[in-house]
Amino acid sequence: MDVIMCLLPIIFLVGATIPPFGMMPLSTTRSLPMSAGFMFLVRLMYLGSDPLLVCGSIVKGIHEALTPLSIMAGAICLFETMEATRCLPYMMREMKALTGGHGVAELCVIYCFAMMVEGASGFGTPVALGAPMLISLGHPKFESVVVLLLANTFATVFGAAGTPIWYGFGSLGLSEEDFGEVSLFAAVALVVSSYILVPFIFGVIVPFKMIKDNLLFTFLAISGAMLPMLGISAFSYEFPSLLGGIIGLGVTAGLIHFKIGLKPIDPKEESYRPMDSARHSLDIAPISERSVVHPSSPFMSMSELPLTMDEDNGDETGVEGDEGHHLNSEDDEYVPLNNEISVNFSLMADDPNQTGEARNISNTTGLSTSTDVVTDSQRAIEMAIGPRKSGMAYVKEFLLRTSPISLTVILLIVTRIPQIGLNQLLKKTSPHFSIYFGTYATFRLSASLVFQLEDILAYPNLNWKYELLYTPFVIPFVLVSVITYLIYRKEASDDLGGIFGTVYSRVKSPAIALAGALTLVQLMVTGDEAAPASIIGIVLSNALKDGWIAISASIGALGSFFSGSTTVSNLTFGSVQQIAAEMIDVNVNAMLALQVVGASAGNGICLNNIISACTVTGLAVGEGKIIAKTAKFVFIMIVIATLVMLPFLFK
Repeated sequence: MDVIMCLLPIIFLVGATIPPFGMMPLSTTRSLPMSAGFMFLVRLMYLGSDPLLVCGSIVKGIHEALTPLSIMAGAICLFETMEATRCLPYMMREMKALTGGHGVAELCVIYCFAMMVEGASGFGTPVALGAPMLISLGHPKFESVVVLLLANTFATVFGAAGTPIWYGFGSLGLSEEDFGEVSLFAAVALVVSSYILVPFIFGVIVPFKMIKDNLLFTFLAISGAMLPMLGISAFSYEFPSLLGGIIGLGVTAGLIHFKIGLKPIDPKEESYRPMDSARHSLDIAPISERSVVHPSSPFMSMSELPLTMDEDNGDETGVEGDEGHHLNSEDDEYVPLNNEISVNFSLMADDPNQTGEARNISNTTGLSTSTDVVTDSQRAIEMAIGPRKSGMAYVKEFLLRTSPISLTVILLIVTRIPQIGLNQLLKKTSPHFSIYFGTYATFRLSASLVFQLEDILAYPNLNWKYELLYTPFVIPFVLVSVITYLIYRKEASDDLGGIFGTVYSRVKSPAIALAGALTLVQLMVTGDEAAPASIIGIVLSNALKDGWIAISASIGALGSFFSGSTTVSNLTFGSVQQIAAEMIDVNVNAMLALQVVGASAGNGICLNNIISACTVTGLAVGEGKIIAKTAKFVFIMIVIATLVMLPFLFK
């Protein structure tokens, strides 16, 4: 009965988010606070918990919402700045130049990029960075969010330099050898799962026929990231995702460059993108109204220039427009009049009716067809930032225009790797000054800008902490945004005040949902063995005996579902899994590996991550719709991980 009562608020939340029988779902701004209120009543009226502890948990939960909110705000700030300064369109143009607009190639690059970012940062940052990039490449918002949520499930085990393992299981008394074994077992399950599931996950965006046609390339690209992860996990539990992602990016870029296993796209499939059946595979989409490729952009209007055919030789000739542009028929190059810029793209398809008004320019070989085209979005980018350069001029522009992402990744790495030393410096809680706020809490602020509330509502050891400089917000997102704006302020389409205003307008709505979510988390986990999460785990492990193995990974996923964190799931259920393994006499490290893989899979259905992803990308859709899409993959991953782990459990 205790388990049922403790699960009722979660059951209500799932039912309200994904209602049966075609009922209308509740928005998370209502369902999450209501679930938290339900859990509040369960703790007081059924479990008889200390009312001071329960009320203090609510106060702590509301403050905990500051962490995901600030990460969301930082990610939005970065991408709005990149759009305003034209860095994001430039990067997407270069991505198209690398991949030739090949959907499978783009997905493999983003998959490795997300793994690298997860290894450096965690906190849901890979989805916040990767989904807007995928959208900007022309993929639909909903499917992009789904794919990034699922792709991230293969990396969070080793997220933030292995935090879920060394910190999540840090209180269990494990040795370094034990940590290493947990790391290796988990990596084996992740690799097997990735080979089975990733092609189907990519199929959420591109037709599965395209996946089958490029299956060799897909497996080679996955291997480029996952096999290094497996190898590194044998001697390190901190860097498998980080180094695996970096190596995978290099391998994938090489595979694309040499077209190893990458087949040309069938012209009949070039308009596969479900967001717009007419979208050209080389089109670049906006993620912000500030984008030069947004329909309201003056550059998009200027790009709609008439082209005529020379009746004598069939070559295209330019017709001068209102802005004073024309095409030069001698070199098939878009040549500026006055101070405008030129266009020369080597592209893919030959359908002039595609969205973006793709224009045929010449007849060379591309990845998919033997036709060069220029879409309106590409022309708009050329007009805004100039043609692609060559030599050292290209290198300089490439380094500067891509610096927002490269600087972000570098700052995440140097502030996360413990051996560098900045990690501990940014988290130092002393020296500090204190302010006594009566029975509310004692407020502390350290020299490293770590905000703390100690003994909330005078309850001993009920504390809250927010590490301003360590949380991915000011460093790197806001810092990189300001640097980028200063470099390109003369050509920016908006000032910093306008960008910050957009950030505020985007995050104020999800604040209620996240406050409800984090309050629910605290009500679930606060109170040691008397906490509802511990009661669920201990009672079920005692009742199921050997059957616990079948639900072990699901328990980990449940922890991530309501907490939004692989680390928190491990902190919550790690000791339960350890006790259960000892009771049924199986390998404890294998059971903990099953817990962490399940917790990693649970990130695919985690409401916190879904809310953050929708906010960053501007996707207006019910969270239940996304969960309905990701849940089947999460379930299959849990089943695969359980089967893979059986030999290790009973060895």
